[in-house]
Amino acid sequence: MGGLSEKISVFFDKNHDIAFLVFIGVFVFLLIGNILNWKWTYEPKSWVGYYWLDLLGPTAYRFWNAVILVVIIIILFIIYFHTY
Repeated sequence: MGGLSEKISVFFDKNHDIAFLVFIGVFVFLLIGNILNWKWTYEPKSWVGYYWLDLLGPTAYRFWNAVILVVIIIILFIIYFHTY
């Protein structure tokens, strides 16, 4: 008796290209949330994140978080188009 998560896992195991696009979509969604100032998309989850937030301030922290997300998205697109 497979649950929904198991069915999704099996689907992504058979369709790596779709799984990769979903992975890219998650990062694009986080970037949009960062741009629209949705705090849950860029809120620190560890002491390291809080350190950088205190050091840079909220605006600069969001900016550099967005830059990192853009770089990740570009790298993932390059890998995707070279692989598939």
